[in-house]
Amino acid sequence: MFVVITRNFPPEVGGMQTLMGDLASILSEHGPVKVFADPADGSEAYDKKQKYSIQRITGFKFIQKYRKNNQVELFCTENRGIRAIVSDHWKSIEKISHNICTQTPTLCLIHGKEINHPKGSLLHTRMMNSLKKATYVIANSNFTKKLAIKKGIKATKIKIINPGIFPLKKIDKKENEKALNIFGNTSPKLISVTRLEKRKGLHSVILSLKNLQAVHPNFLYVVIGQGPAIKRIEIFGGQYGFSEQYYFFRRCESGIKKCTATQC
Repeated sequence: MFVVITRNFPPEVGGMQTLMGDLASILSEHGPVKVFADPADGSEAYDKKQKYSIQRITGFKFIQKYRKNNQVELFCTENRGIRAIVSDHWKSIEKISHNICTQTPTLCLIHGKEINHPKGSLLHTRMMNSLKKATYVIANSNFTKKLAIKKGIKATKIKIINPGIFPLKKIDKKENEKALNIFGNTSPKLISVTRLEKRKGLHSVILSLKNLQAVHPNFLYVVIGQGPAIKRIEIFGGQYGFSEQYYFFRRCESGIKKCTATQC
């Protein structure tokens, strides 16, 4: 039995959501999995399709983490043979008792942004107290490991596991034709796959396209993703006259939708 505690989980869209969803799916091939996750739009239909158990912790945000903590501790107390607890963020195990974490191998994933707090700050203190309970801290890169060491996390506790992908399926003829229709003979081809938030800096990429256009007038820039800044970024790109060289792909009810700045 594996227990997954996460603040980020499908059907929400995002890098961490995809990572945690894929992780739960892969772990389920090695034993039963119990996921404790936050609610999301469409989660009821999504959860029914999965081959592992998902418990959504509802309630006001302020008390939600305490409710999740109580549910996790109750589950771990009542179920023997839990092989590991896997957490997406130090905040996800912050309220879990030290006894639960020490009795069961506890893994906490770290990325750059959520551990980059000034030493001595309240967030840094909370982070360190939380990660002390983890058996292993899983960094997504050597860069993140070095940052974690600078922040005071013991090097011996940190393991690097680079994000992976599922094996690529064979591309059929129809999919290949769709790709050719989109990309044609454009060159170079640039692709950004990301959650669309202001902090991602896509507006800076779009600004740089003017310089690229002067040297490579036949380029194509494709953005795949969605998020709170999608409208702003779409309009921003359209203002710079990239209507023929600037495409968005985002998920909608009917699947993946292609749109340009003038269509969205």
